[in-house]
Amino acid sequence: MRALATWLCAIALVLGLAASASAERALPIVIDRGDIHVRAEAGLQREARRVAERAERALARISADLPGLPRPSTIEIRVVADTASLSSVAPPGRGAPRWAAGVAYPDLGVLALAIGRGSQRHDLDKTLDHELAHLALGAAVPGAPRWLHEGFAWQHAADLDMARLETLAGMAWFGKVIPLEELEIGFPAEEAPASRAYAESYDFVGYLVNRGHYADQDDDGDRWAFREFLRELSGGKSIDDAARQAYGVGLDELFDEWKADLSRRYLLVPASVFASGLWVLAALLLVLGWWRRRKRARAKLASWAVSEAAADAARVYAPPAAAAWGEPDPLAEAPDTVDDEPGDPPRWLN
Repeated sequence: MRALATWLCAIALVLGLAASASAERALPIVIDRGDIHVRAEAGLQREARRVAERAERALARISADLPGLPRPSTIEIRVVADTASLSSVAPPGRGAPRWAAGVAYPDLGVLALAIGRGSQRHDLDKTLDHELAHLALGAAVPGAPRWLHEGFAWQHAADLDMARLETLAGMAWFGKVIPLEELEIGFPAEEAPASRAYAESYDFVGYLVNRGHYADQDDDGDRWAFREFLRELSGGKSIDDAARQAYGVGLDELFDEWKADLSRRYLLVPASVFASGLWVLAALLLVLGWWRRRKRARAKLASWAVSEAAADAARVYAPPAAAAWGEPDPLAEAPDTVDDEPGDPPRWLN
């Protein structure tokens, strides 16, 4: 009986492993570029080559923000055709968001990319750069908080997103900034609710990147202070101590500076939009006025033409009055009083 139970358990284990293996998506295309390994679904040869070539250049650029810090020993990039397949190529037990174009697993040195979602095509280059930045920061600063990860990745794959700008403007207008201590837990699994946390992280880290050691608009630091901040974190300092070393103030003070900067930038948006609207309105009124004047001028010319035509039609052209019968012709010449001499030619021929 015990032997039968052991045999049944063995069969169940084999079947379970087979089911797990069948659930994994096949990635038959393999491209190795030193420490970078690309695996892709069948039919994605061109995309796999493009990813492998770009990954080397992108990592070199990202590493400029992490000078002298640890780098990923190897990177594995998994490429699938659709976002719905990302979870099938994720490391065991890790999963992937349903809406993501790409996802990174920094502790494992693995990232997955989707070419598109349904008929929509993702920006493969920016997605790759974004996820590689996650891997690079994960190797350099293993304990980096989520907001720093997202902000750092956006710095290396930035794009102008009007929805994100609207989110930041709303946060400035209505004071809906997520407190820093709550930001770490402000990244839910769904796409829409995550927008505030992502937008805030991108903008706050952008402020840290452009701030020098001193809170001076002219001291941009050439990213020196930000890189020093990351070096201090990599060396084991707390995030507040690292901020004080790099920026001269603690993280809370930096966060307050950013909120004030956010308000200055976005509270002026309505005024600028209103001013722009006035200029546009003034231009439209000028064009309308010119068009109306031109229309009136054309109407007046047409009216004059009609009036002149009517006057010409009413005008009568009469010949000069003729002399009455029997009266002397007023145009006749006076009679010649000199008689013609015999033999002279006639003076008149009738």
